[in-house]
Amino acid sequence: MSIDWEKKIKIDTEWSDRQLTHHFTNKNAKITVRAFTPKVSGTTFSCDALIEELGYFLPDYVHTDISKKNKLKSLTSQFGKTTAEKRFDTALYKEALSFFGKKDPTTDGKYGELLLFALTESILKSKMIAHKIEGLSNAKDQIKGGDGIFLGNYEIEEGQFEPAIFIGESKIMQGFSDCIDDALGSINRFHAPDTKAEFNSMEFIVANKTIFIDDSDIDYDKIYEMLTPGSQAFQNQILVHPILIMYNTSHIENFEKKATTKAHLEFLIKTHLESKKDKLVEKINEKLKTFSQIEKVYVDFFCFPFNNINNFRNGMYFNIHKVPYSK
Repeated sequence: MSIDWEKKIKIDTEWSDRQLTHHFTNKNAKITVRAFTPKVSGTTFSCDALIEELGYFLPDYVHTDISKKNKLKSLTSQFGKTTAEKRFDTALYKEALSFFGKKDPTTDGKYGELLLFALTESILKSKMIAHKIEGLSNAKDQIKGGDGIFLGNYEIEEGQFEPAIFIGESKIMQGFSDCIDDALGSINRFHAPDTKAEFNSMEFIVANKTIFIDDSDIDYDKIYEMLTPGSQAFQNQILVHPILIMYNTSHIENFEKKATTKAHLEFLIKTHLESKKDKLVEKINEKLKTFSQIEKVYVDFFCFPFNNINNFRNGMYFNIHKVPYSK
């Protein structure tokens, strides 16, 4: 019997319908390209509502089931059961804040990783198992993990799903082309001859505390097997790379100046992205030709054009820490 992954997802998967406008999905063989933008506010392109929504996901993004149980036990021993249960959500959120730290938002990749987590769980309906791959012994750190490890069922053709392991990558950069180059370069470390051997020989998740599935889960043993290279369950899965690409485009600011209503601005953005669809897909296909090993697996791009990516970065920092960033 297959695992019902959607039942294991704890975030509100309807958030994407509330906060995002889906412009197109282009699927061709093993390459899928999806384009989204945050829903506009009046005649301005704003990510404020998206940022607020992502803030609610912090506890589920940071805490494993085991860490949640341990925190509740700790609070209960301190304050008793009734008070512990009242303070539990607040305590989890406060600890989640410390996970991000007060790093310069223009260099902190965790905000992109959080968005990729929310997209992969809600749109691809797969469950995050770990933030990063653990247990790498390479002293040169040639493979640095992957921005989220997920398990689920991936739609390879309409109505046809295959069990899959998802290794994500998120990039927030100025230009679309640079984002693609950087993302594929990072993903290629799982496929290039000089690093692939380590990837294939390691155990994906070496410490139980890193897994976002509790060992009391009825599917735990099967899930652990699915994360173990060499096992039949692992070999029965396809590999999918969900990739978040967030980049700047000057067109959006021009549309903001032209728009007379919310509907008008949404129309201008959608019309532009639909007209650029073929070019975006062509650029991705062109880049992939230089990474022949990645062409053997599935890649699923979430493309997010922005008017200013720093509005997202700085907004996420402020929403989490409630103060502007200062060095």
